Amino acid sequence: MKKINYLIILSAILLLVSSCGKGFSEGGYFANAKAMVNEARKGIEEISYDELIRKMKSGESKFIIDVREPGEFAEGYINQPDENDKKEYPDVVTKNIPRGLLEFKIADITFWKNRKNMPSKDDEIIIYCKKGGRGALATETLMKLGYKNVQNLKGGYKKWLNPNASEEDDTPAESGGCG
Repeated sequence: MKKINYLIILSAILLLVSSCGKGFSEGGYFANAKAMVNEARKGIEEISYDELIRKMKSGESKFIIDVREPGEFAEGYINQPDENDKKEYPDVVTKNIPRGLLEFKIADITFWKNRKNMPSKDDEIIIYCKKGGRGALATETLMKLGYKNVQNLKGGYKKWLNPNASEEDDTPAESGGCG
């Protein structure tokens, strides 16, 4: 009888240990935001600064969504008009939709003013944030909503401001900071 109880307890412990490990590594809980972003990056496409410039020049990219907060956006953004209200890439629409509102605004006709200004599920959409972390999560979100051609700008706005900057999101895992 002791041998059976021992085997049952040992089996229960093995089952518990193996299932916890599997759950954490396959969509369970994340240790921190950095781990969550790294997991999101596995399922999304990212675009380099050089590729973004090429697509903007050629007219391939029409929609760019900045998922930073409005205060960050007000300090500057991709394809911002100059003092004469001229944009370097006139056919490119840059819109600020903070990550926390993305799911609610992306398909809201009143937000976009009318349907022709709003991206369809097939349009190419480039997402960016400050360094890439929030952008990766936002890209994953749009894909879950059925958008088929979404990419995150590697290195985010930081890379836009300085093309020689690293494309890596250098937010320390324990900081909980926003990328």
